[in-house]
Amino acid sequence: MPELPEVEVVKLFLAEKLIGQKISDIDILNSKSFFGDPQQIIGQTIIKFTRIGKQLSIHLSNKLILLIHLKMTGQLIFNGYIFGHPTKLINPKSTRLIFTFNDGSVLYFNDQRKFGWIKLLTQTELVEAQQSLGLDIFDPKFTPQYLYSQLQKTSRPIKVVLLDQHFFAGIGNIYANDALFLAGIHPQSKSNKIRLFQAKLIHHHLVAIMQQSVLAGGSTAKDNKYVHPDGSFGQNQFFFRVYQRAGEPCLRCHSPIEKIQLGGRGTFFCPKCQKILFYQS
Repeated sequence: MPELPEVEVVKLFLAEKLIGQKISDIDILNSKSFFGDPQQIIGQTIIKFTRIGKQLSIHLSNKLILLIHLKMTGQLIFNGYIFGHPTKLINPKSTRLIFTFNDGSVLYFNDQRKFGWIKLLTQTELVEAQQSLGLDIFDPKFTPQYLYSQLQKTSRPIKVVLLDQHFFAGIGNIYANDALFLAGIHPQSKSNKIRLFQAKLIHHHLVAIMQQSVLAGGSTAKDNKYVHPDGSFGQNQFFFRVYQRAGEPCLRCHSPIEKIQLGGRGTFFCPKCQKILFYQS
């Protein structure tokens, strides 16, 4: 699933191409991928793009918003340009929606597993839809103290809590694994055992590796589902610390990276560099 950096990369790309463009048509190939009256977006101009966590919003001139969640396999492909070949989609059978603009350009919403969606909302509905989300990791209000205060609310494993979008918007499996490794904290440590100085470490590494990932174009994992709107791949996968490195040597101590299931997700860690916390906060 694309995480915060991957959606941010898509946002930046599309903002450069589509702000000021007018939607001339929408072709809905799968009715479950679009919620709302499609006629309300015809003739509307794209004003801006925003993002909270993994959710992307396209703001229109009539003050309605297209809220997009890519989920597991969603892709936004601009002009159908994949690897330099016009209209050659990665898998034409996975195209669910097609937006056409007044200049002839096209935006395809692909989604192989059909979990993703685009919803047409008012500003009030958008606020309601996102009110349960925690702070975005790039939000100035996402401070070490905020992170610490959220962690103290539960005794669940810290890795599970970091992935909970009700606490923090945008953290996914990749960055939770790697941030905990860099902070030297075992993913099974109880969240409320984290001390403030450790929360500061986690905060620092989360923000740093996500910023790095945006600069690297996001992470294209082994399934190759995440691509940029022009069809190119991200490069941050070459900087993974522990994620998807089970059995490979730790970058610090050279011990084999281990993998367990935690909260239903593959969890990677170094058994020597990352310690479970037992002491009281």
